[in-house]
Amino acid sequence: MTVLENNIQTWNGYEKFSFRVAFIFFFLLVVPLDADYYQQWFTTDWSHLHIRDIGKLSGSSFSPIKVQPAQPGSGDLGSIQDSSLDFLKISAESANFGIASYINWGLAFVLGLIGAVIWSLLDRKTTNYRTLYYFLVVAVSYSMLIKLQGLTFSKVFPTQMPNLALTQLNTPLGDFTHQKLYWIQFSFVHGYEVFAGLAELLIMLLLFFRQTRAVGAALAIAMVGNIAISNHTYDGGIHLAAAFYALGGAFVLWRYLPNIWNLVVNEKDTNPAIYHYPFEKKWQKYFRLAFKSFVFLMFFVLSAYLHWQNYTYDSYKVPAQKGLTNSRGFYEVTEFKLNNKTVPYSPVDSLRWQNVTFEKWSTISFTVFNTFMIHGEAGRGKQFKDVDRTYESAGTGGGRRHFYYKADTINHVLYLENKNKVYKNQKLKLNYSRPTDSRIILSGLNEYQDSIYVVLDKKDKTYPLYQSRRQPVVWNP
Repeated sequence: MTVLENNIQTWNGYEKFSFRVAFIFFFLLVVPLDADYYQQWFTTDWSHLHIRDIGKLSGSSFSPIKVQPAQPGSGDLGSIQDSSLDFLKISAESANFGIASYINWGLAFVLGLIGAVIWSLLDRKTTNYRTLYYFLVVAVSYSMLIKLQGLTFSKVFPTQMPNLALTQLNTPLGDFTHQKLYWIQFSFVHGYEVFAGLAELLIMLLLFFRQTRAVGAALAIAMVGNIAISNHTYDGGIHLAAAFYALGGAFVLWRYLPNIWNLVVNEKDTNPAIYHYPFEKKWQKYFRLAFKSFVFLMFFVLSAYLHWQNYTYDSYKVPAQKGLTNSRGFYEVTEFKLNNKTVPYSPVDSLRWQNVTFEKWSTISFTVFNTFMIHGEAGRGKQFKDVDRTYESAGTGGGRRHFYYKADTINHVLYLENKNKVYKNQKLKLNYSRPTDSRIILSGLNEYQDSIYVVLDKKDKTYPLYQSRRQPVVWNP
């Protein structure tokens, strides 16, 4: 499929018009139009690069219309940077997962139609756009592989779905959103997560070379298209990004389809005449080689190294700050006082804590019988601050609250901040004491400014999920 077409073809009117629409549509989707993106290439600290920097430099979305969720803070941003350029802001219930999230695609298509009409009126002599078509296919292919690298290497070095936190192991299955359940399945099968990452890496490599670009596009449709379907089915937050790979793959594969149909369906010998720009001039050859080398070194080699470094030293999904020494565990609330009055255990009490988990990092969670607005769907993105790393809390309901904390170990004070972005203003200050290795006592004001006194006793608990299949498990209620 790499034969150079020597004969000059004349395109039909509808072919030229369709290409004009597609050119404008994909140009808007793959070419960053905001100055902030280009400024980052000069303001990034290249001596201390991080995977978050690679994500910012991978492009920005076309989003002149900002679609905000009805409840501020209920959605997470992914690693692909959102454009800072906007002309209109709207709120919609379906902003996170529904039809409203596609509004900018619709706008790009409408602009493509309008632009194609104007283009047709101004250009009546051109017989075909095969050179522009070639470079548009290249642009879409490279945009796909560059944006895919973040998801690829975070699976190859399994950090996209890290090990389950204690709070997740102690959350009833029905309290997770659909997408969260879909994600946490990967958290205890890292072998499959790595396999999925290697499959995406294969797609990137196939798209990188024009001889294998059609195969890469077909695999992008099959694999990443499946991710797009699952994100639509389970209300996932990366449905738009995944759908782009499927759409872009279909566009790249389109010009190969007649030959594939003739070979596979009609069973005829086929000599594909796919036009590739010849790059005959010396400066063109050097520019092409330099560009391909830059992309490979930047988004294959450097991205892989930074993701390995992140996997080894600072997994971006969980906080880096260590929690209280030897505090990790599941705790029963054996005593609870509210405004100096003892509150007995009740599964339907809206204020009394039922149980508490301390992670090995700086996150504490507790359960109360109360509802709240769930934030995010799986805790995406590559955030710098620990409080913004919400993989444990995003997509979790059922009354379980998650707080990031800073510990003043000299004055024995915990400063808590709600990790749910809907309630980011909820901050608690609790004094703590540890009379024994298995007991923690907390006192202070809760999120409603009521005085609380909480006695926590650690409970030894076995998690069958991590036990050997043939190892007996004894449950102590």
